[in-house]
Amino acid sequence: MTHIALEGGCFVLSANQFCRRKDYPPPPEYMFGGLDDDYSPDSVVCSGGSVIISPSGVVLAGPNYEGEALISADLDFGEIVRSKFDFDVVGHYARPDVLSLTVNDHPLTPVTFSSGTKAESTQKL
Repeated sequence: MTHIALEGGCFVLSANQFCRRKDYPPPPEYMFGGLDDDYSPDSVVCSGGSVIISPSGVVLAGPNYEGEALISADLDFGEIVRSKFDFDVVGHYARPDVLSLTVNDHPLTPVTFSSGTKAESTQKL
């Protein structure tokens, strides 16, 4: 999630579920296996991990692995602009004086052979 926040220059709110075995119908309809094979009603099936991350990669809240919870954070939207100074994914390519993209839209032959004489090497499939 930190990578997404840094590359996107945005706040990331990642919400994941936390649930225990008792939240599902009784076996054998659903069988959960793991290294410890703990089938007690309070065994954790999905551990959550909800988190809020700033555009600069700072974890503002979470991750929460303890149980059901609400997480919140105060967001400074100016941080979105400030993060662009560190890593502007699109902006640094906006340099037509240095970079350009040329697309050849004519159909091309996918395979050519260059062995043989010069006259033969110009033949294409």
